[in-house]
Amino acid sequence: MKMNTKWGRTAVMTLALTSGFMYTAQPLQADAATSQEMTQKKVKIDKKIKKLDNEIKDLKKKLQKKTEDYKVTQKDLKKVNASIVETEERIENRSEIIDDRLKAYQKNDSTVSPYIEAVLGSDSITDLVSRAMSVKTIIDADQNLLEEQEADKQELADQKDDLEKTQAKLQKQFQQMQEEESALETKKAENKVKSLELKRQIASKKEEERIAKELKEKEEEAQKLKDLQNTRFVSDDNNVGNGNNSGNGNNSGNGSNGGSPNDSNQSKPNVSGSKAATEAIAEASKYLGTSYVWGGSNPTSGFDCSGLTQWSFKQAGYSLPRTAAQQYLATEKIDRSSAKAGDLVFFSYGSGVAHVGIYLGNNRMLDAQNNGVVVESLDWWNQYLVGFGRVSGVN
Repeated sequence: MKMNTKWGRTAVMTLALTSGFMYTAQPLQADAATSQEMTQKKVKIDKKIKKLDNEIKDLKKKLQKKTEDYKVTQKDLKKVNASIVETEERIENRSEIIDDRLKAYQKNDSTVSPYIEAVLGSDSITDLVSRAMSVKTIIDADQNLLEEQEADKQELADQKDDLEKTQAKLQKQFQQMQEEESALETKKAENKVKSLELKRQIASKKEEERIAKELKEKEEEAQKLKDLQNTRFVSDDNNVGNGNNSGNGNNSGNGSNGGSPNDSNQSKPNVSGSKAATEAIAEASKYLGTSYVWGGSNPTSGFDCSGLTQWSFKQAGYSLPRTAAQQYLATEKIDRSSAKAGDLVFFSYGSGVAHVGIYLGNNRMLDAQNNGVVVESLDWWNQYLVGFGRVSGVN
C-alpha cells in the first residue's frame, strides 16, 4: 500500500535486491533419491511377480498336458483290462470244452486213450491212420489254442504292468507339478504383499518428502522475506528533485489524494504488449475507481495493491503470491530501461517492499493505493522505487 507522507528523497537499497535475483525452490535430492530407490525396488519385485506369473502359466500348460496323458493312459489301461478279461473268458471256455471231453471219456469208463480207441475202432490200416491223425489234430489244436491264449494273456499282463507304471509315473509328476505350482503361487503372493507394502511406503515417503519440501520452501521464503524486511532503504538528500519531477514537494499533493498527483484521465489505458500483459492490464483496468480495501484480493471485497496484481494476473493465467514482498521475490528483476507494459514495479517506504503496481510504460502505472484503483505517473513514486519485476512468461 501507499503512505500519505512524502520523503522527497531517492531511495537507495543497502542490499542489491534489484540485481536480478529470482528465488527458485530446489528439490530435496536426498529424500527424492530415497523414494526413487524404493520405487526401483518395487519395479524389481513387480518384475519377479510377472516372471512368476509366466512360470505358473507354463506349469499349468504342462499340468494340462500331463492330465491329458494320464487320461489316455487310463483309457488304454481300461482297454487292456477288458482284453485280459475277454482272453481269460476264452481260455476258460476252451478249458471247459477240453474238460468236457475228458469227462466224457471218464463217463464212458474209457480206460484207454483216444489213440487206442481210434485203432480199435478202425476198419483198415487206412482208416486207422486217418483216425489217429484226426485225434492228434484235435488234441494239438486244443493245446496250441490254450498256449496262444496263455501267451496273449501274458502279453496283456505285461502291457497292463507297463501302463500301471506309466500311470504311477504320471501321477507322481502331476503331484510334483502341483506342489511346484503351490510353491510358485506362494512366492507370488509373498511378492505381491511386498509390492503393496512398498507402494504404501512410497506413497507415505512421497507425502513426507512433499511436506519436507514445502516446509523448506516456506522456511526459505520466510527467511528471504525477513531479510527483505530488514533491508533498509536509506535516502540520499543530494538526489532530491534530480529529474524525477518530485520538485520541492509541492507536486506531491496532500493526504486527501494519497500523496501523489493521479492522471487526470482515468479511462482504461491503451497499451501495447504481450497477450498476457495486455490481458492482465485489461483486467485491472475494469476496477479503476474502486476503493482501496486493506487485505482485499477480489472484486467482491475490493483490492489492496498486491491483491489487485494477484487477481489481474490470475485472470490472465499466471499465478502470483499474495503480498508485495512475496511478489517481489517471485519475479525476475529487470532494469528500468528494460521494463515493459505488464511488468510489476515495486516500492519501499523504508524497510522491505511495501507497495506494487502494474507498469503501463511511458512512466505510468496502474495500482491500488489510498485513493483507490488509479492510473498515475511514476514521477512522485520515484523516491520510493525499489525496482521492476517480470512475471515469468508474461513479457
